[in-house]
Amino acid sequence: MGLLEDKALVEAALFVSGRPLSVKELSRALGIKSLDYLEKLIELIAAEYAERKSAIEVVKVLGDKYVMQVKQEYSQRVIHLMPRPDLRTGELKTLALIAYLQPIEQSKIIKLRGSQAYEHIKKLIEMGLIYAEPYERTKLLGTTQKFAELYGFPENDPTVIKEAFKKVVHAEYSDLIKKLEGEPEESRESSGTQKTS
Repeated sequence: MGLLEDKALVEAALFVSGRPLSVKELSRALGIKSLDYLEKLIELIAAEYAERKSAIEVVKVLGDKYVMQVKQEYSQRVIHLMPRPDLRTGELKTLALIAYLQPIEQSKIIKLRGSQAYEHIKKLIEMGLIYAEPYERTKLLGTTQKFAELYGFPENDPTVIKEAFKKVVHAEYSDLIKKLEGEPEESRESSGTQKTS
């Protein structure tokens, strides 16, 4: 395929994923080997959207991932038109815990929610509502910009989101939260400040 076809393919991938994708993920999914070439294609797409003053933007988030999203100044005006995710009660509870405790190790969520939470987490990642990045021997979980938009937050600010979920989570898991909050939080706090995109 040529440059135009490759660029269109990358644009389609960013559009349908609905979540941040790394260049490596795009490379595997699309069969385009050169990561530098892929990055240049993404930059071209981002520049085209910016040039035509589109309501859509392609931005780099979470360090090395790219996402296609509605610009913040428009997202609040169209939020009511977005489809709500079709989540079961168990998945919603897992999402609420992640939102409240973020950034939180996956292993701690499994302790709180049981082994079925592995499936919940997988679905939430696929839907683009949470991110998961490697952390020691587990993964670190937190909410995404798509989550913020769907649930009416102006941005994906963990501090604001935690506060909003505090009552819900404490009512459901008060004993477990006390145990978790009694553990050292340096690792969570230090990595939590950069996850606001």
